Amino acid sequence: MSATATARPASTPAFSPGYRGFLRFAEAVGLRLEPFQRKIARTLFAGQRETLVLLPRGNGKSTLLGAVAVHHLLTVDRAAIYVAAASREQASIIYAYARGFATHAAVAESIVVRHLELRRPDGGGLRVLASDAALLHGLTPSLAIVDELHSFRDDSVYLALRTAMMKRPGARMAVVSTAGQGAESPLGRLRARALALPEVRRRGPLTEAVGPGLAMLEWSAHEDADVEDPAVAKAVNPASWLKASDLAEQRAAVPDSAFRRFHLGQWVSREGSWLPAGAWQACVGSPTFENGERVWVGVDVGGERSASAVVWMNEALHVGCAIYHGDDGVLECVEQVRELASRYRVAECVFDPWRFGQAAQELERERMVMVAFPQTDSRMIPASERLYRAVVEGRLTLPAHRELAQHAADAVARHSRRGWRLDKAERSANVDAVVALAMAVERAEAKPEPVRVLGWL
Repeated sequence: MSATATARPASTPAFSPGYRGFLRFAEAVGLRLEPFQRKIARTLFAGQRETLVLLPRGNGKSTLLGAVAVHHLLTVDRAAIYVAAASREQASIIYAYARGFATHAAVAESIVVRHLELRRPDGGGLRVLASDAALLHGLTPSLAIVDELHSFRDDSVYLALRTAMMKRPGARMAVVSTAGQGAESPLGRLRARALALPEVRRRGPLTEAVGPGLAMLEWSAHEDADVEDPAVAKAVNPASWLKASDLAEQRAAVPDSAFRRFHLGQWVSREGSWLPAGAWQACVGSPTFENGERVWVGVDVGGERSASAVVWMNEALHVGCAIYHGDDGVLECVEQVRELASRYRVAECVFDPWRFGQAAQELERERMVMVAFPQTDSRMIPASERLYRAVVEGRLTLPAHRELAQHAADAVARHSRRGWRLDKAERSANVDAVVALAMAVERAEAKPEPVRVLGWL
């Protein structure tokens, strides 16, 4: 993947541009390339201005692109490499791998490492970009790397970089991503363009497309493949470090739509159901509670048009629920929590602080243990996964509560690079009760390890 070959300073290792030069570079920095990685590298250096690589999660896309970026920096005169993603944090992942290669003894004297930037004495450099398209139109890249295009809200960043390719002869773009959602997304449109190229062929799990200015490699399972067969998943995940047993574990641990998209490379039209069919109904029974027993309470308060919910559970994971509507919902939630506290020992009342913060302070003055649970990805992703496991493993005893069941049915799995979380299927849907349930399960099950005495002094 070269623009114009450089006349390197004497201190620069004698790496040459192109695919064979990259193989020698990879060997020098200790990167053992697997056959599928060589296939990707060969395509990246084949001459197309743009290359799209679609590969399931965990197969080393970021590692490979980090190495490609450093090789480019060393072999292209005044290289200008830009790494873009939906967030600066996401783009920093490829940079971290590039930095690791740049500090290897074989090349460390030739590259200066800065925060989110690598520099060369000839003025070349690698930079991580913010996802603000308005700031990208003045760039003149020799190599643009777009990571996880499926997570971009629109195509403005992609277009800013793609149109900049014309400014510099030999400039290249590499787009790497897991599978996306829908043909009308930025990634969906790029993939559709690739599938319309003159040469498209599929061999096993790999689809190759080649045409003027664009090439694509896509690893994916066929639509009618047996998703329960670990061998099917393994064929789609070519990395030797991903075992069939690991993929089988993921099949059991994540929702069907997430497994198909992130581990089988299958495209989905929208966010999918977060539970297997019938799993919720299988947990419905007759929850029982005893006066004075310990319970955990979850509270999620909606606005004027949303529901507000209080969910409680005991140590046996028997569940109770109350749902309210309208502006008085927050007041009714407060009274419900007080009523629960009069009957049971409330271990914790966990709440979304957005609309319940003031009420929580009032309850805290009544000597109730209140725990704020902001609805951020870092909190809701593990809580969503924990609730999922509790349901599919049949460990919950749910009430025959029609509205609670409707909230669960209206929830979907929304995906990000960090994982998936519960969200609304439609903007008008109510999912507050199932969110409150997720918070309660997270606090009830996330118990600290008991202190163990290892010895005496």
